[in-house]
Amino acid sequence: MQYLEIKKIKIPFIFEENRDFPIIILKLIFKNCGRSFDEVAGLARMFAKLLNEGVDDKFFKNLEFKAINLDANSGFENLEINLSLLKEHKNSAAKALCDLLQNPRFEEKILKRIKLNSLGELASKNSDFDYLAKNLLNSKIFDCKEFQSPNDGDEQSIHSISLNHLKNFHKKHIHLNNLIITLGGDLSLNEGKNFVLKILKGLDKGKTLADKTYHLNSKNQDEILIRKESEQAYIYFAAPFFANFKDEDLHLGKIALFILGQGGFGSRIMEEIRVKRGLAYSAYAMLDMTLSYKRIFGYLQTKNENANEAKNLIREIFKDFIQKGVDETSLNQAKNFIIGNTPLRYESLSKRLALSLSEYYQGLPLGHYKKELEKIQKIELKALNAYIKNHKELLNLTFASIQNEG
Repeated sequence: MQYLEIKKIKIPFIFEENRDFPIIILKLIFKNCGRSFDEVAGLARMFAKLLNEGVDDKFFKNLEFKAINLDANSGFENLEINLSLLKEHKNSAAKALCDLLQNPRFEEKILKRIKLNSLGELASKNSDFDYLAKNLLNSKIFDCKEFQSPNDGDEQSIHSISLNHLKNFHKKHIHLNNLIITLGGDLSLNEGKNFVLKILKGLDKGKTLADKTYHLNSKNQDEILIRKESEQAYIYFAAPFFANFKDEDLHLGKIALFILGQGGFGSRIMEEIRVKRGLAYSAYAMLDMTLSYKRIFGYLQTKNENANEAKNLIREIFKDFIQKGVDETSLNQAKNFIIGNTPLRYESLSKRLALSLSEYYQGLPLGHYKKELEKIQKIELKALNAYIKNHKELLNLTFASIQNEG
């Protein structure tokens, strides 16, 4: 981890030299450039789609001929551009990405086609009950406009996006002050810096945008959208989680949530929901932490007539978890699983770069996750149960479900 200086701007630069294969992997992360910063709902997602149109009709054909993979995508917080290539084509790849960053296809015919495709995707998603239930949950647990429509936007917002919106988005967000870079592969540090400099030379300095934070409401809600064609109940739920990435005891929260609902068949929720009662094939609750918000997020699918029973059972499981905590056996099993699976998280270059990016993005020193494993190994049952008991905010559960009346 170091900084790459361009136009007197210091850009975070995470690099790993790896000579195993003659490949290069680059990721450009433009911070504060996702749904939460949209001027119009779905604008960031549409700009990412515009980037995926290249600079002309031959752009991606030429890349494909040289086995260069390039794609852009946008989430809630950021926009990412991913580039992977054989080392022998690094000059061609650098030129192509440099051109794309400076000259996206701001053309009416392109925008019209993207809108048509986006509306088609949206129509398809509106018959996806998982998608609808997840969006319903987000709209209820957050009292702000950014969560009232999904990252894609809605039909009205998609229709309203213009070329001027996209041009303004490009100017406001695609610049050096917004950028984090990860790079790895068959090249030295100096080669890597020169490669990146060729790509970014045309970008402006821009202005840094402040992070946004959102807080879940603490209402116990049960929102139901009735759809007659729903043969099952699609149930999503969430609760606030009062924690931060830099908390010294966050490792306790991670292992607690693993035991509660993130650990698959060994988790408390799966044991009670599936094994003992057969109410669902799969059920989970996971720790969902971003810079924007922190929450516990869960899901299950069951028969319509069992929906209320399943929701009540989730509430009881959370209540029992807070009051009684966990036992020594559950703690040891969780420790063994998490520590035993650690090598898989570092097995490839792309995974290692992603982990390093995650550490930096969360404000943590590189290598933090490995040190956290040492803490997990030393967790004592008393400390874990005290931590669990202190997080009574988990009892403020909100449910959102798509179901028939059953």
